[in-house]
Amino acid sequence: MRSPSPSSTWYARQKRRRASPFFRLLDRSFGFRVLVAAVLSFGLLALVNRFENCHAQAGQADCLTSNVLEIISIGTVESFSIVTAAIFYLLEAGQRKEKEHHEMFELLLTQGQAGASNSLGRLRALEMFSADGIWQDGFDLEGSDLEGLRIPFSRWRGANFCNTVLRNADCRGADLAQSDFRRSDLSGANLRGADLRGANFTGAILHQADLRGALVEGAQFRGAQLSRTLSDGPLPGLEDGSETDAG
Repeated sequence: MRSPSPSSTWYARQKRRRASPFFRLLDRSFGFRVLVAAVLSFGLLALVNRFENCHAQAGQADCLTSNVLEIISIGTVESFSIVTAAIFYLLEAGQRKEKEHHEMFELLLTQGQAGASNSLGRLRALEMFSADGIWQDGFDLEGSDLEGLRIPFSRWRGANFCNTVLRNADCRGADLAQSDFRRSDLSGANLRGADLRGANFTGAILHQADLRGALVEGAQFRGAQLSRTLSDGPLPGLEDGSETDAG
């Protein structure tokens, strides 16, 4: 599976959006969003009206320009309000997404401070950040139960996964350089093509983990359990002569 382009993530698109004066004003001004929604609603209803008018008049030459303002009537107020509200809802999608990110980040901080180890909410938050291109370099997830976590092609440089359960996690192509996996359980984890340079796997359980194609320069695997671990060759930082299954 190919890595998604960094420019295609939600966060990258939002950065490009904020570079536009129009979209900056759209994000900051409630009144401007209402105005834009009303204009677009009027244009859409006018287009529908013109289509009906031209269809009824069998394509007469003046069907596109005659009675342009006839859509402004008591009968169209309800339609205009509904369409305007729908467009306004779409225009506020970015604000709702940012609010959701803020709530998820607060959840991660609160659960970390409370010492909670098992939470589906934490899994959802981490996977959402990963999918949206919001990287959490140096984030502390020590002692968490993250079994089945799905964060392929994301970036968590220098993150603390010490004593963390990551059984069957999907970390394909992820940037985990300098991260701490000491005594973590990565049984069955998919680390294929991941950047693990400088990562510390001392005492970690890597039973049946897949490290093929991973960058492991400078990584440490002292005392790691490597039974049936798949890799492209010997792993660095081994003191006990442990071997992995190349393939």
